[in-house]
Amino acid sequence: MPPQNNKPVKDKNASPEESPIDIISVGSAVQDVFVNLPADSEHAAFVRSNHLCMSLGAKINVDYPLFEVGGGGTNTAVNFSIQGLKAAILSRIANDKGGEEVLSRLRKFHVNTEFLQIDSSKRARTGMSIILNVPGQDRTVLVNRGVSHMINFDEINWNRLSLAKWIYIGAFGSRNPEEDFDRLSDIAYEQGINMAFNPGLAQIKRGINSLRKIISETDILVMNRTEAALLTSSSKSERVTVILEKLKDLGPKIAIVTHGRNGVFAADDKGARYFISPLIIESTCTLGAGDAFASTFTASVIKDGWDIPLGLKRATINAANVVQNPGAQIGLEPMERLDAYLEDLQLTVEDLSASTSKHSLI
Repeated sequence: MPPQNNKPVKDKNASPEESPIDIISVGSAVQDVFVNLPADSEHAAFVRSNHLCMSLGAKINVDYPLFEVGGGGTNTAVNFSIQGLKAAILSRIANDKGGEEVLSRLRKFHVNTEFLQIDSSKRARTGMSIILNVPGQDRTVLVNRGVSHMINFDEINWNRLSLAKWIYIGAFGSRNPEEDFDRLSDIAYEQGINMAFNPGLAQIKRGINSLRKIISETDILVMNRTEAALLTSSSKSERVTVILEKLKDLGPKIAIVTHGRNGVFAADDKGARYFISPLIIESTCTLGAGDAFASTFTASVIKDGWDIPLGLKRATINAANVVQNPGAQIGLEPMERLDAYLEDLQLTVEDLSASTSKHSLI
C-alpha cells in the first residue's frame, strides 16, 4: 500500500547496502532507577486520591533499587531489534557511566548506533529517571533529561538517514525543536520514508500548530488519552471515540488512543474503527507500556502490512509483558512468541463501526 499524501515511493527491492536500516527511533536515552515503595498506612509513604504522599523527614525502608536503561528512544529501538528489524537510534548521551550503560544495552541488542551522539564536554551528563513505583498501582517519575534533550540536528548524516524505510519519532529534545520537527517530516516526505509518531507532553504543550505538519504526514500516530485530549483541546469528560476522530481529522493514516485499563481505540483512513480490551494481569510497574505498545504495533505493520487488528493484538500482549516486570525493556517478546500467545489467548478486536458498540460511549 503506498504511503499517504502521495509521498514518493521508495524502491523496496533496494540492496542492503543502499537501504541498510528498517527503522530509526528518535527519542531519549537515559538511566532508569526503580524504587519500590511500600505505600500503605503503616509506612511513611502512602497513596491518597491519586497522589503519592511521603512524610518530610521520614526514612522509608525499600527494596534495593533496580538500575536499568530506559528512555523512549532506547526502549523502542531495542524492541524493534527484538522484532527482527534492522533498528537504529537517534539520541544523545554523555561520555560517562550512564552513557556506557546505554551504549552497552544497545550493542547487546544489535541496535545501530551511528546516529547516537556522544557529548564529551566536561559538564555533560546522561539523563536519569528515578521511578518511585507502587506495585499494583502506578508510579511517579523524577527525571533529569541530561543531554538527551539536546540532540544536535546539525551533526546528523542526513544522506544516511534518508536510506531508512521508517522513522519512529518519540518524545525528544533538541536545540531548535520546532524547526527540527519540520526537518524530520520534510526528509521523510521527500524520501518516501514512513513515519510513526508518539509525541511527548512537552511537544504537545507547544500547541497543535507546531505539530500539525508532522501529524498530517504521519502513517501511525499513537497517543494516550490524556495526551490526545490535551492536543485536541478536549475536556476531561470527552468520549475517547470523539477524541479519536479529532486526531484522525489531523491527517494521520492510522490514529491510536490508548486508555489504560479501558483499552485501546484505533482508526484508519478507510473509515474503520477498532477497539481492543487490555489483558487482565497483575501489574508490577507501568513504565514502558506505552513504548512497548507503540513500537510493537509499528513493527507489526512493517513486517506484516496494514492489518490493524493483528497489530493491536500483538501490541497489547507485549505491553502486558512489560508491565509484569520492573524495567521498560524487561519482558519484551519477539513476534513469533507473541503469535504463539495469540493461539492461547482469547483476544478479540471489536469493530466500532457498529453503532450498538458499548465502547463508543467510553
